[in-house]
Amino acid sequence: MSPIQKLLLPTQIHPVDGTLMVLVIPPVHRNHQLNSVQKNSTHLNNPSNTTSKIEAFYIDHTEVTLEQYKKTHPKHDQTYITGKDDCPSCPAMGIDWKNADKHCRLMGKRLPTEEEWELAGQDSSKSALSLSNKVNKPRANLIGADDGFLAVAPVASFPLGAGSYGAVDMIGNVWEWVSTPHSPLSDNLNNKKNKSLRVSKGGSWASPSHVANTSYRNIVDGDTKNPTFGFRCVKSIN
Repeated sequence: MSPIQKLLLPTQIHPVDGTLMVLVIPPVHRNHQLNSVQKNSTHLNNPSNTTSKIEAFYIDHTEVTLEQYKKTHPKHDQTYITGKDDCPSCPAMGIDWKNADKHCRLMGKRLPTEEEWELAGQDSSKSALSLSNKVNKPRANLIGADDGFLAVAPVASFPLGAGSYGAVDMIGNVWEWVSTPHSPLSDNLNNKKNKSLRVSKGGSWASPSHVANTSYRNIVDGDTKNPTFGFRCVKSIN
């Protein structure tokens, strides 16, 4: 499917924030199964036996931009990442889980579950890491400047890396928070600490290619305000 065809997939303009959202319809009579078997720096988490039924939903076409995020967090400043230029069309960065969740809810949306995020990003990994024989252009913003950006890129800079539902930048640019909490791995881990652990997906502009897939789980403290962390929102179809 060409990038133009992907943009012609069912979409809507969200009435609250005016963002473009693409429709994700799960395959009929098929539950989604998490295939994630990945680790962070200290833990291994395998939810591969987790299955759930996913209802159709809309997901933001791009990551939430700085311009959009400032509607709910006007004092947010990320010039320490981008320099003097605020880059309003770049993703909102350095966002912890709580404030990402807050923004989505104030916009009448929510953070995606991990299952929803993986479904929406279907085929993004393959698209992002491949090169077109005709145009020979990179399809995701990962570590290094070979893709044209040493650091973060404005959203939708890599349309050829869109997944099968049309969402762009699911791989690379910024890690994206999901609502699904991280399950504790061991009884000997501090329970209080485990409650704050969250999952982010997709890799960032500082990530190597081995994490550039939809199944990789980056397990971190939900209070993390890393400059490579952003998010996007979804809306259920009632």
